[in-house]
Amino acid sequence: MSKSTSISRRARLWVMKQCPETYVKLSQAYNSRLWKRERRGLEGGVIPEGAPSVLFYSYYRCGSMFLSRALQKLAGANGLQHLDYCSYFVKVHPDQGSRLFDEATLARAFHPTGCHYGTLRRAYPIPSHELYRSVLLLRDPRDCLVSHYYSVRDSHTLNNRGNLEARREALRTDIDQWVLGKASEYAQDFEQFHNRLVGKPGVLFLRYEEMVTAFPDFLRKVVAHTGLDQDQEAVARILEEADFEVSGENLLAHKRSVKPGNHLKKLKPETVERLNGALAEVLELFAYR
Repeated sequence: MSKSTSISRRARLWVMKQCPETYVKLSQAYNSRLWKRERRGLEGGVIPEGAPSVLFYSYYRCGSMFLSRALQKLAGANGLQHLDYCSYFVKVHPDQGSRLFDEATLARAFHPTGCHYGTLRRAYPIPSHELYRSVLLLRDPRDCLVSHYYSVRDSHTLNNRGNLEARREALRTDIDQWVLGKASEYAQDFEQFHNRLVGKPGVLFLRYEEMVTAFPDFLRKVVAHTGLDQDQEAVARILEEADFEVSGENLLAHKRSVKPGNHLKKLKPETVERLNGALAEVLELFAYR
């Protein structure tokens, strides 16, 4: 991260902390003027051609931001258009995100060729899914929950009032209560990822833990599966820039901790036991038991 970027981030975090209501209003006003391609895509105005489209699925706090940026760079280098519908709804129309489960919207918004779609935060029922090259990145849901708590409480951008209310909830709730309260939601979403995507044609399932411990092999699998291999210099740059080291623990940083098993350090033993029970089926499905 450059010095100017670091200063800008600190300034943004300061404004979010001191004037959260104002930050939300400014953020929504700013974002309402952007996302033109996503607006067109949702109305069927993007009709691309070319290589098979790439779908990138991941959940919160699974390292999705890093891989999404890498895939976006590779997609551009390979002539694919990038569309991020989930971010569009979060930042512009947070009350309309359910449209991505609507059959008519999906038929207009997704095309099997010429695009990179991501990050997709749920296992949306996209038609003709087998025609796409899909990547699913997930993490031990217990570590996700811990990381998500600190992100919501301390560092996540306040894009809308829902995020602001979530921060206020996290600030008045300790981590053990919070993760147990969110466990059923996680279980449902992870089960849908498994039922709709894992083992299906055209889908590559990868683990966050592999990304942060063996990234070169991880990236090679992604590139080979997606076919985003026309610009090897772009691949080399991503490998060179990859950095999963975290010195200390900064609660205000987006990349706070990357260590697998962090839930064992942050949660009470009795909370871990209850969480294991609440997530038992998911842990079994994804071999995190």
